[in-house]
Amino acid sequence: MDFLDKIYVFCAERHISASRFEREAGIAKGLISKWKNKGFTPSYKTQKKIASYMCITVENLMRELPGTAAGSSLPAQADTVRDASVRYVPVLRDVSAFGSHDESNIAAYIPVFPDMLHDPDNCFAMKITDSSMLPELGPGDVVIVRRCEQPDHGDIVIVCAPGRPTVCRKLVREEEGIVLQPFNRHFDSVSFRYEEMDMLPVSFIGKVIGMHRDISGKPTE
Repeated sequence: MDFLDKIYVFCAERHISASRFEREAGIAKGLISKWKNKGFTPSYKTQKKIASYMCITVENLMRELPGTAAGSSLPAQADTVRDASVRYVPVLRDVSAFGSHDESNIAAYIPVFPDMLHDPDNCFAMKITDSSMLPELGPGDVVIVRRCEQPDHGDIVIVCAPGRPTVCRKLVREEEGIVLQPFNRHFDSVSFRYEEMDMLPVSFIGKVIGMHRDISGKPTE
């Protein structure tokens, strides 16, 4: 399986066309057809765009995998390849209810390659709705989150506190408490002393381990 097979599998799993893939990944229209018909390889810049859209690394995108004949556009055993290459995580409407198995809380499912998920049953996705984490994360981006109640200093975390919306912030651990830092300087940091965290309570929902960028509508090359 080469990079083109992976793109076709990705499209099949999401039930999208190649042209939609090109549009949403931010690459030029007709490139997939050119790669298929002329045997071209995408530039490294284009590889990075594709890998970001598929939520995998460039290395994993371009690494050859067994399971398809040379020149084939789709795996011979699609079910086997799907099970081996793609896992789905739920995009939750209310991340504080993660683990409740309430189907009404699931807005959609997003395909993620398994090298990102060491513990898929404890992972979920959520959509970023504000600009507090720009430029790294913006409205419409979907982050992949692994359940973690004791994240480390420097982790990007999802945090819930009474009277406040669930937020995505960088965690800074200090001697007397924590600071939740936005990347966008127009937003304020929030601090909690350790004794406050138990009384409020302040709870870590999980740490961000990946993202699926919303790049629809951005100019293509």
